[in-house]
Amino acid sequence: MYKYILVLVSIFLVGCSPVYVTKNQYIAPRDKSFSQCVGNCEEKKITCDKECNNNYQVCIRDGFYRAQDISDSKFAKYDVDYEDYLIELRDFKYYKYEFDKNYIKIQNDYSYFSKECNSKKKNYACSRKIELKNALHVMKRDRLKRPKEPRKPNFDAIFKRQQKLCKRNCGCSKSFDICYVGCGGEVIPYRLCIKNCD
Repeated sequence: MYKYILVLVSIFLVGCSPVYVTKNQYIAPRDKSFSQCVGNCEEKKITCDKECNNNYQVCIRDGFYRAQDISDSKFAKYDVDYEDYLIELRDFKYYKYEFDKNYIKIQNDYSYFSKECNSKKKNYACSRKIELKNALHVMKRDRLKRPKEPRKPNFDAIFKRQQKLCKRNCGCSKSFDICYVGCGGEVIPYRLCIKNCD
């Protein structure tokens, strides 16, 4: 109970913790050539952002077609795997029926010879009891496992994975900051609280 309360308190405290983002403060020099230089930096950033966005859109569109190709091949493989699974399952069910029948017979024999050994202490009954016990152990250990059903592919999951390959951030802001400093300005990062800022 104490652990449960601690977990709830920690979740509550994490939920109430301040949330920060990193922002930049830009300090311009008094040099006249600075504004023209920064103007070039801004143009480069606009071009970079535009290209980045265009590339992202193309990547998303191509990602859809890539996902379709991957999905088609995965579904084709799934169909083959599922047919194999059905055959294995049919064989397993037959095997399980035979196994259960034999196991119950040996278990009944084991129960009988256990009682005989315990009550009459006859050598044959006791040795047979051990043999049957070992046989049951081997049967349990080597029992055939039920075949695993293949997992059906999911187009949405495949498409999401392809979307994750597409980059929205091309480093345009970072390049602008480097350019800004190159023009003689200063870029000072600072943390700004945006949530739970008491």
